[in-house]
Amino acid sequence: MSILTIDVGTSSLKAVLYSGEGHVAGSSTARYGYSAEQPGWAEQDPEQWWQALQSALSALARDGHPLHEVEALSFTGQMHTGVLLDAQGQVVPPTILWLDRRAAAETEELQALLRLPPYQLNSTFTLPKLVWLRRHRPEALDRTRRLLWPKDYVRYRMTGEICTDLTEPGGAALLDWSSRRYALDRLPLAGLDSAVLPPIWPGDDSGGRLLPDVARQLGLPPDARVVVGMGDVAALFGAAPLKPARVACSLGSSSMVFLPVENDRHSDPLHRLHIYPFGPHLMLGGVSSTTGSSLTWAHALLGQGKPFDVCLADALEVAPGAGGVCFIPFLAGERNPYWNDRLRAGFYGLQLAHDARHVLRAVMEGVAYSLRVFLDLFGQMDVAVHEIALAGGGASTPGWPQIIADVCQHPVSIYAGSETVTRVLFALCKQHLGQGRFAESLSRTFDSPEQIEPRHEFSEVYESGYHTYRAFCEFAQAEAGD
Repeated sequence: MSILTIDVGTSSLKAVLYSGEGHVAGSSTARYGYSAEQPGWAEQDPEQWWQALQSALSALARDGHPLHEVEALSFTGQMHTGVLLDAQGQVVPPTILWLDRRAAAETEELQALLRLPPYQLNSTFTLPKLVWLRRHRPEALDRTRRLLWPKDYVRYRMTGEICTDLTEPGGAALLDWSSRRYALDRLPLAGLDSAVLPPIWPGDDSGGRLLPDVARQLGLPPDARVVVGMGDVAALFGAAPLKPARVACSLGSSSMVFLPVENDRHSDPLHRLHIYPFGPHLMLGGVSSTTGSSLTWAHALLGQGKPFDVCLADALEVAPGAGGVCFIPFLAGERNPYWNDRLRAGFYGLQLAHDARHVLRAVMEGVAYSLRVFLDLFGQMDVAVHEIALAGGGASTPGWPQIIADVCQHPVSIYAGSETVTRVLFALCKQHLGQGRFAESLSRTFDSPEQIEPRHEFSEVYESGYHTYRAFCEFAQAEAGD
């Protein structure tokens, strides 16, 4: 028997099969894009997710993986992206992605009214986008009868069941973090009734039963258990076994940088970092908006049709320091530690002698510098750091783990590789099936880590680059305004 996990990401959907013992048996990824009608906008058609799911499962079946042996399945995915449904359960466009920044003004107004810390309300979240829709597309909200998030929508298509878990309203500015109940006074700010909100169920609870036609269409057994799951904040717990002084960095399109703490005494009154309370352990850290997506963007801009791996290999031939080129990765504003939608990305130090190789290398180093900022903040809060556990797509990008180790001058360990959130889903399914407690099942999925040691001979050049990076960030912050 096997466990099927489904990750509805920003640029792709991934289906990963686990054996009952916690080993990856197979995976398949189906990619899609998003539209940007105006600068700073980003929209997606949820039908793409459904088509991608069919494509990914078909690919697994063609590769010889017996989907009829799936015992349970669960879901994760991009957070903050609200999916609106009408009375017939059909999607009401537009579906505005988390990285869309059109609601910056609405965010400022809501902040002034609600006085929430930025990690509970910022322009990536759902509520400001709903207020924007009320002002600019009121006909869409007038048709809306249900609000879901991407992983919940895909599960709804499979079961017909409307529900979510705690992480989604927590990432939508629709939850009272202290009571862990919906903040029902906020939804009327968008002219919506609380009836649109889905019930909140535990992540390891049942998410309904597969619809018979859907089970046949997807090749899944009709009696497979469907488990609610959780948003992609699951990466906080799936990057590595939790351990004090071990920073987990899940480097994907965006990055989550957190480490476990015993209590909330480390809370930061300036909100540069924050405590995340929804999970098996309190975690201190934050999120960078565009890290892995910066490298994807740079390749698309400068690759001249060359494959990604070829361009990357060329960039890694450039000496550490990228020939003096420095990059700040604020392509969609920034969350921690700046909380500023007006921040913009940029390069400093370009000369006629530089080419695409230097620019790509500078992007990789700039993302590493952004991670080092978090480590400095941990130090200022007297939180020890001994190791960086790198996960997500960045962990499997050639050369990037070594750059991060060299920039941060800390060992980098890879416990999970590209599979972070899905291993958490495996553990949720095992707990739902009564086949082991969450922590025990999760720990079984980790292998012995790959270890990358920092090269101390490059510490001086990266110290200089980091100084430039911080100065560049301060300039950008001053230009953008608080």
